[in-house]
Amino acid sequence: MNHDIFTLQRSVCGSIQEAADSLGAGDIKATLERPKDKSHGDFATPIAMLLAKKLKTSPMAIVQDLLQKTRLDPGLILKAEAAAPGFINFKIQPTVYYSGLENTLSQEKLFGSNDQLKNQKLLLEFVSANPTGPLNIVSARAAALGDSIANLLEASGADVSREYYVNDAGVQARLFGESLLAACERLGGKNTSAPENGYQGAYMEDLGRTYLALANRPEAGFWGMDQIIQWHKKSLESYGVSFNKYFSEKKELHDTGLVRQTIELLKKGGLTYEQEGALWIKVSNFGSPKDEVIVKSDGQPAYFVADIAYHLNKFKRGFNRVVDIWGPDHHGHILRMKSALRALGCPVDDFAVLIAQQVNLMEGSEKVKMSKREGKFVTMDELLEQVGRDAARFFFVMRSANSHLDFDIAVAKKQTDENPVFYIQYAHARICSLLRRCEESGLRPARKAAEFVSLVEPESFLLLKEIMEYPQWVVESGKAYEPHRIVAYLQALAGYFHVFYAKHRILDAPQETARARLSLALGVKTVLGNALGLLGVSAPEKM
Repeated sequence: MNHDIFTLQRSVCGSIQEAADSLGAGDIKATLERPKDKSHGDFATPIAMLLAKKLKTSPMAIVQDLLQKTRLDPGLILKAEAAAPGFINFKIQPTVYYSGLENTLSQEKLFGSNDQLKNQKLLLEFVSANPTGPLNIVSARAAALGDSIANLLEASGADVSREYYVNDAGVQARLFGESLLAACERLGGKNTSAPENGYQGAYMEDLGRTYLALANRPEAGFWGMDQIIQWHKKSLESYGVSFNKYFSEKKELHDTGLVRQTIELLKKGGLTYEQEGALWIKVSNFGSPKDEVIVKSDGQPAYFVADIAYHLNKFKRGFNRVVDIWGPDHHGHILRMKSALRALGCPVDDFAVLIAQQVNLMEGSEKVKMSKREGKFVTMDELLEQVGRDAARFFFVMRSANSHLDFDIAVAKKQTDENPVFYIQYAHARICSLLRRCEESGLRPARKAAEFVSLVEPESFLLLKEIMEYPQWVVESGKAYEPHRIVAYLQALAGYFHVFYAKHRILDAPQETARARLSLALGVKTVLGNALGLLGVSAPEKM
């Protein structure tokens, strides 16, 4: 019988909950967690410590009661024992791990995929860089984070739409058009500067040459922004990132009248007032520290009201979860956005914002100088030329989104264990090389749980445990929007394999043991490849 981690945990949790309910647990639910010290068992429950306050009894006394009342399946659990200050630690039967490896080998590329989030329809908006210049490294980080999160959620059965919001309206569109016309005049020999707060750099002259070559020239600002979006799409394609929809602020919010409709909706709801010739929204009544302008004194809609209209539109499209990834300069926008949505009756608990923090490019201990060509930033394309897609995507998801990231280009280029992506990819390539040698010698991996009984070493069980838990890591990383958890998992798995491979021979081991160990290596290869794929990183067969 094949066991997966979710079936196993449901069985154990159900047994614990039944025992806890008999003690008067009420709304306190049994949960399982991984002990930090692996010698403490395969997983543990802290429920006794949660019950202690309610039952006015010591956690260890409750643990003893639970152990007496819990009816665990002996085919699944080898041992359950008390541990201070109030845990029950569980040890899984070896046959369960053997069954887990059989399950892994039978599913191959599908292993890790599950249906734990099958009822979730989610809109994930990320990158959404202003269409005023090439994508920079903060956008590259957001792209790696967003695409990896989407992959993780989809692997757990969620229906995910990837969306890119194009800020192609308002003052910025006017400034961009004026900047482009100034670049065209410079190409004609005039000494014309970009307007104040406009856009400059060599890329504007490149755009100007294309614009001047047009037989029929459209409005400069919107044409130029459309060209830049095409640049963005090309850069993202080379990065392995694509979107279901590019949502235009001008075309889909302003031209359709959605912004004006949102203003009228706010007015009818009594959520606005006029002051100093402007229209304000009362977001301070809904958690924001101060009210905000939604129509400026010149009668033009403020950027904030377009953002409100956009997010209202997201929920109206039927998504039950809306997630945005914003840049580091948008921290203060989160609370006022949530306050506006709360005022409109949107389910704010189903709206989440991740901040992709600043990135520092490093060469060892030295910060990398800014791009000479662009004048003021390092582009995504320049970074990819330096380190390649795999290293770029891996390094950008190594840390939590809300952590500042020092991206060491020198380390990312190294073909040594010092480079974490190389270390993991090398484990995959090493197993592929092993499989080729075994095939040449006629050694074939075992496929059935009963054939894995010779896997008894501690190093083997570490790998069996990590393999079986992989689908749970997929679910937890996706639900938390934290792909760096998968990075940590991969680093641990690769490390355990390198130790296993150094200590235990395969080709010259006894036939039964050799086949079982080869199967274990194949299981590790399967998980390494599948997990790297979720991060948008390749799993090479040769290095």
